Amino acid sequence: MQRTAPTSIPTEPLATVQLATPTSPPVPSLFILVAPGAADLRIAAQAELALQKLATGVDAEFVRQDSLPVGDPASIMLLVALSPDPGLQSWAESNPSVQTASLGIVGLQATPNLSLLAPEGIRYDQLGFALGYLAAMVTPEYRLGALALEASAEHLALARGFVAGGTYYCGLCRPVHPPYEAYPVLFQAPGGELASSGVKTFLVSPPPVSLADLGLNTGPDLAFLGPDDPFSDLAPSWIASADFEVSEGLEALWTQVQTGPGGMVLPLGIRIHRVDPARVSEGRLALAEALLEDLVEGRIDTGVDPLTGELR
Repeated sequence: MQRTAPTSIPTEPLATVQLATPTSPPVPSLFILVAPGAADLRIAAQAELALQKLATGVDAEFVRQDSLPVGDPASIMLLVALSPDPGLQSWAESNPSVQTASLGIVGLQATPNLSLLAPEGIRYDQLGFALGYLAAMVTPEYRLGALALEASAEHLALARGFVAGGTYYCGLCRPVHPPYEAYPVLFQAPGGELASSGVKTFLVSPPPVSLADLGLNTGPDLAFLGPDDPFSDLAPSWIASADFEVSEGLEALWTQVQTGPGGMVLPLGIRIHRVDPARVSEGRLALAEALLEDLVEGRIDTGVDPLTGELR
C-alpha cells in the first residue's frame, strides 16, 4: 500500500504586536509672573528680576503676563500673582498640583498650594515710617517734611507713614528756634511754603526731575530720603533709600515649596540702603534697622491705612 506524502499547509507569519508605552508627564519648567495692568510697577519690576533669577537657577523658563494662564498647567513650577487680584484663589483651587503665591493681594486664604506674601497689601506706610524714624535721628530739631508729588494711595501712605515714623522717634518734636512748625510737616504739593517751613530733611516720592520742580535750592543744609534712587542733582544731599525685600521673600517661599508644603504666610521685609555714612553713623543705622523687624511683624502700628493712605 502506497503512502501519500502529507500536504504542507502554508502559514502566515505572526504579526508583531506593538505594546503601548505610557507617555511621561511633562516636567515642570516654567515660572510665571501675573502682573495685571494696574499692578504696582516698582513691585512688578522687582518680582520679575527675582523670578528670572530663580528660573535660571533651575534651568527653567520665565514668563510675565497680565492674566492667569489657561489650559494645561503641568509645566508650571511656580506662579506668582500681583494685585489687583486676577482671581488667584479659585485658580489655585482648580490647579492643586501647581504651587502659587500672591504678592500684595489682600483677602486671600492660604492653602497647601497657595502662599501669601504681604497679605495685608504693599505696606508703603511702613516704608515711610522707617524713613521717617531714620530722618528724625539725623535732623537737627526734627525739622522733617514729607512731600507726596502724586495723590495716589501709595504716595499718601508713604508720606503719612514718614510723618508717623518721625513722630515715633522724636515725640512732640518741638524746635528750639523759629520757625515753630508742628514737625514733621506733610505737603501734598510743591510750593513756596516748602522753603519757608524751615524743613531740613524731605521725603520725596516720586523723585522730581529737578529741584526747580520743588521750588528749593540745593545746599549743605538740606537733605532728602525716599524709596527710589536720587537723580544726579539730588545725590549729594541724599541720606538714604528704603525698599521692600521682594527678592528675599520670593527666595524664601521657593525654598520652602521645594522641600515641603506651601501655604506660607510672610510679611514683606524692608531694607535700608544707599546710606550716606557721613550723615548716618553705624550706630544710628543699626538702631533704625532694629526697628524694621518689629515694624513688618506688626508690633508697631503706623496709624495709616495702607490701602487708602488715610489716617486710621
